[in-house]
Amino acid sequence: YLLHQTRDPARYGRYVTNTKWCCSARLGWFVQEVPAFLLPLLLLLLYEGDNVDRSGRTLLLYTFMLHYFHRSFIYAFLTRGRPIPIMIVVSAAIFCSLNGFLQGHFLLHCFQLEHTWWTDLRLCAGICLFVVGMIINIDSDRILRKLRKPGEITYSIPQGGMFEFISGANFFGEIVEWCGYAVATWSFPTFSFAFFTICSIGPRAYLHHRFYQKKFKDYPRNRKALIPFVL
Repeated sequence: YLLHQTRDPARYGRYVTNTKWCCSARLGWFVQEVPAFLLPLLLLLLYEGDNVDRSGRTLLLYTFMLHYFHRSFIYAFLTRGRPIPIMIVVSAAIFCSLNGFLQGHFLLHCFQLEHTWWTDLRLCAGICLFVVGMIINIDSDRILRKLRKPGEITYSIPQGGMFEFISGANFFGEIVEWCGYAVATWSFPTFSFAFFTICSIGPRAYLHHRFYQKKFKDYPRNRKALIPFVL
């Protein structure tokens, strides 16, 4: 699957080949991302509770929802990306719906934490990693937005932040987020999601790196694709 993604990328963004059946980037990002925020929120509102302290589980679910709140209600309306094929939007919305329900149901009804969860170093480290990844992701998106004015479709070399080290700084930030989330929860559903994220956007970072290298002769030679100083 990873090799396939590096040869035949998902057809959105700079890799769109046919804009006939597309919607605006802002509408597309909102529609495909918002289910992953709304479904956990619905599960929270319908949760009847039990005699066990659920503050730790709720905090972990809030971290998941925080990412998708930003993606749905902030990033979606700031993006200046190209139109997105409707089939990509539908597929992503289905995935976000299933994953949002799975993560919400698991954390609220299946996951167990000790009442001293706030002293768990692994959980705290995972949340810190999530926050660091989200900061990198948001800052990288800001840098990319500043590269072009509204209506422009030209590409420039991103500079600043993690882009000084890697071409896929925004992807790296999101991967760090979900790896932190998986470390904090230490469960199969969350590690599966982190692994899926790596398989989905990791190859895209490689393709972006190759795109920049081919387009710009003066592209920084020491800049890697996804992992600083390594890959």
